Amino acid sequence: MNYINITDEYAVCQANPTEWAKYHAIYRLSNLNELKSLTIKEDIQRYSNGDFCYWIVKGSKIVGGALIKPNLIKCAFMVPPFEAREDLARVIFEYSSSISDVSKEIIIPDAENDMERYWEGFGFRVDRKNKLMVGVTNKHQVIWNKKYKIAIPNEENAEEMAQLYYETYSKSPLKYISEQTLDFQIKSVDVFFNHIKDNDIPNYWSSLVYDSSENKLVGSCAVGLVNNLPFILDIVVHPDYQKNGLASNMVKRVSNLSYNNYPAVSLNVITGNDAELFYKKMGFVEFSETSHMMKTP
Repeated sequence: MNYINITDEYAVCQANPTEWAKYHAIYRLSNLNELKSLTIKEDIQRYSNGDFCYWIVKGSKIVGGALIKPNLIKCAFMVPPFEAREDLARVIFEYSSSISDVSKEIIIPDAENDMERYWEGFGFRVDRKNKLMVGVTNKHQVIWNKKYKIAIPNEENAEEMAQLYYETYSKSPLKYISEQTLDFQIKSVDVFFNHIKDNDIPNYWSSLVYDSSENKLVGSCAVGLVNNLPFILDIVVHPDYQKNGLASNMVKRVSNLSYNNYPAVSLNVITGNDAELFYKKMGFVEFSETSHMMKTP
């Protein structure tokens, strides 16, 4: 291994992605109580083509790991019995700074809660907290008002989906959401369609809701597959059509379609957002929480 010395005690070195993924599956995901893939092999496949897996080394012993790219730190973990969290944060931060454009933000999208204060010591601040939530699949009765038409999304729907996302999210009380541009939403929808195409995910898991009288798209539920569970990537209802049961019906539809093959449906929410309460009422429970942190220039 080629070591890059960070301090007298610590170094970083690029890791073999296959070996790194085994450590990540055990020491990161289990510590967070996250849903893991059914086999470690699938976690290995996720990172097998990456060149950004790094070990944190003390002497000649691996004590931690992280994904490190310019201006991005992800999936940091410690390897027991090592417990020096501040040292781990320092080494990762110093190496990240050496390869990043420090005139731009450095992002940690998934900081563990017990690492927050150590990242804060190096100038990061919590932007928001994210929760993974999980709900058991079940059979639900779904009754749609006759004014609505339900359709399955295809790529020709991408433009109107992006427009719906833009019109809805621009009304969000959360600034980082309300400031998302139409171009951002277009790219987000493209990512969804690429995800289901690349992973052979049925598009009928997802749904579009139209106001039949105007043939206007007023609701969308985009569903992918993450850690071998159906994962609700986005659920959007136009502001003029909220509080009419559209979101709950779309969630129930996903549960119904998944019932025979999957034990649960999962999703991410922003802690404290209205969506968190909505999903709790739908029977979802919190599985893990991480912090989105950033260091500004």
